[in-house]
Amino acid sequence: MSLTGSLATMELSELLQWISLGRKTGCLAFIRGKVKNGIYFQDGRIISSRSNEPTRQLGHFLLFQGKLSEADLKRALDEQRRTKKLLGRILVEGGRVSQAEVENALIHRTEEVIYDLFLWDEGQFHFTRDGYRIEDLILINLDINAILFEGVRRKDEWGRIRQAFPDNHAVPVLRPGADPRGMDLTPMQKKLLFLITRGKSLAEMVLELHGSEFQVSFELFQLHELRLIEVRAAPPQPPKTESATARLFSRGLELVRLCKYREALEAFREIQRLDPSSTRVDEQIEAAERALCKEIYQRSLPAFKVPRLLVPESGLARHNLNHEEGFVASRINGAWDVRTIVMLSPLREIDILNGLEKLLRLGVIDLL
Repeated sequence: MSLTGSLATMELSELLQWISLGRKTGCLAFIRGKVKNGIYFQDGRIISSRSNEPTRQLGHFLLFQGKLSEADLKRALDEQRRTKKLLGRILVEGGRVSQAEVENALIHRTEEVIYDLFLWDEGQFHFTRDGYRIEDLILINLDINAILFEGVRRKDEWGRIRQAFPDNHAVPVLRPGADPRGMDLTPMQKKLLFLITRGKSLAEMVLELHGSEFQVSFELFQLHELRLIEVRAAPPQPPKTESATARLFSRGLELVRLCKYREALEAFREIQRLDPSSTRVDEQIEAAERALCKEIYQRSLPAFKVPRLLVPESGLARHNLNHEEGFVASRINGAWDVRTIVMLSPLREIDILNGLEKLLRLGVIDLL
């Protein structure tokens, strides 16, 4: 049997218990905006997961854990492109990580995917019986009941975190007179303090560390509780009316018809920003992004070309790059081609290509 519904009407804990008690086998998919997560079950137990969020991909998760370098990940992804083998198997066979480390990363990755779902106030789900080929998965074994307690705890913790960090645009700063020397800080907290001294926002820190929103926010919250940092948040945006979003949707459809995909995306994303609960634009955004990526590759950024910085990194500040564009610029090393930068960056493909194209227009980079 299949089951479809909304997290606004059926809580995740209820859904997981339904699968566990019924000893069900299948795939449970979740969709919210551009994010798609999937959990695989066999006889009511969790055996694997997937996510289209780059930081939830196995390679980026191992980067976050410090088990891989970007050079290691690049070699493995190149081999995966040639052989079509699973990334985890490539990493183990190449001796870059052990089988135990891959299995441990997959367990923790799956736990993080599920824990994040506990923080969703809305989203659609769909359970399909079977829905996968077992040979396509690297298997793990998780007890749902062991997940439920931590998920509920994190949901409570998230409420406290959001009181300190209203959104990901928040910029933490050191408190006047704060001195972290001599404090028993975690390696992650030390990295975060360094990024704070560089004026990074929460969103920028998530990118820099290849981490998840919750994990980075939680570590920052600990620094906040230690009274080492305080937070500056961006002012809230005024709400727009339903009639405005309806006009934007019609305009977006017309722009797609005219093959003006970038302008169409701006319209659709504005709807998403104004009304996060809206689901009607999701399909339009995906289609427009695919078309725009193809157009950019053909027009200005061939996948095999290697970007090269024409200015020193210190000279990038005067170009007023946003945090994503600045991150993309930091990936340019004169050796990686466009395709590699896309593979190794914890950003979506369209955002990376937009950033590279802007750098090209500014004359900051050229292509070899």
